[in-house]
Amino acid sequence: MEIRMLDQNAPEQDVQPFSFDAEYDLARREQLDRPPELPLADAIRHATRETGSGTSWLKDFWRCLNGPGKLSASEYFYYRLYAGKRSADETQRFVGKAAQEKIHRACCNPAWFAPALDKLFFLTAMHGAGVPVPDVVAVFNPSGAREHPKLITRTDALEALLDMPETYPVFAKPIDGMYSVGALSITDGGSGWAHVQGAGQVQISEIAGYMKRMSSEGYLLQRTLSPHPDLYTAMGGTLGTVRMLVLLGDDGPVIESAVAKIPQGANIADNYWRSGNMLGALELETGRITRVVTGTGPELRELTHHPVTESKLVGLALPEWQAAKTVCRRAAMALPGLKTQSWDIALTNRGPVAIEVNWGGDLNLHQLAHNRGILSPSMIAHLKRNGYQGKLPQD
Repeated sequence: MEIRMLDQNAPEQDVQPFSFDAEYDLARREQLDRPPELPLADAIRHATRETGSGTSWLKDFWRCLNGPGKLSASEYFYYRLYAGKRSADETQRFVGKAAQEKIHRACCNPAWFAPALDKLFFLTAMHGAGVPVPDVVAVFNPSGAREHPKLITRTDALEALLDMPETYPVFAKPIDGMYSVGALSITDGGSGWAHVQGAGQVQISEIAGYMKRMSSEGYLLQRTLSPHPDLYTAMGGTLGTVRMLVLLGDDGPVIESAVAKIPQGANIADNYWRSGNMLGALELETGRITRVVTGTGPELRELTHHPVTESKLVGLALPEWQAAKTVCRRAAMALPGLKTQSWDIALTNRGPVAIEVNWGGDLNLHQLAHNRGILSPSMIAHLKRNGYQGKLPQD
């Protein structure tokens, strides 16, 4: 998820209009936690046409379905594994959703899941560890089952807060939310109305009602963060996050892979499933973007420049990169029961800020951005240390 600032002069294009009803329906269906589904007939035709070699890729296709990564048929085309020059060993290192679940559970103690599943608990833990996090404007919990100095339990009190111009800008997200579903970026408001990014002017009563029905755990309202000045122009005034995959071992946390999550236009968050968003592969030592992609499967495209700002992205070195890695490692040490962690770190005008952590985390982001499977020798060694019993490639 991403806490971001909208430049209201930036063009809003190539994104899906925000819809309260669509987000609510998406939250109920929970489809984002499943393997991607592509129209297989179309994908096969595209692969055959692109390779120009009939069905020569079928052997590799079957190997991937039955290999260590347990890719689904759709995932093989999702990653475009039929394209380019990859050895059989290289394709076997890609991990699908089915294997991902088993891989992460081998490395993560369920007793430590709470900071990843409850955003209010996460903030409490990070405050205790001295990790920078966004400022809290309010916590809305109608049941009154939570405790916080800025707790609001009544809907009319929430509406009163949202009607105060000094409240803004804020980013609101369900305390128990995932994949940014239900998140709201609200730039200003008053006199019964507020401007919701992607939806325009919305009645405050509708916003409050939406928050109440979207999550039984309530909402966390945080002060919107501003991007680092060095990134403001290149990213069109938006603030994406850096996703860092951390492997925690006896020698401390090691950052295995990192990608820049780059939002576009009016998208409410930087999650890759939102249309038009991009991923940038990052060089671990320097924080330099080495490759940028958008889309998946037959629609996957490589970019060199931002499609809206036209600023060059490939070759861009992210600011305060060493400080961001330091924040990530410090935060990771606070959760010793999660041996595999995925962190979202925002690069802001006040320095790197920890946004959230996932136990394990989605591996597709790294595989898409870096165009390689996540089962590197170091990842394989990590899995073996944590007792993973599944099939693995030769390390």
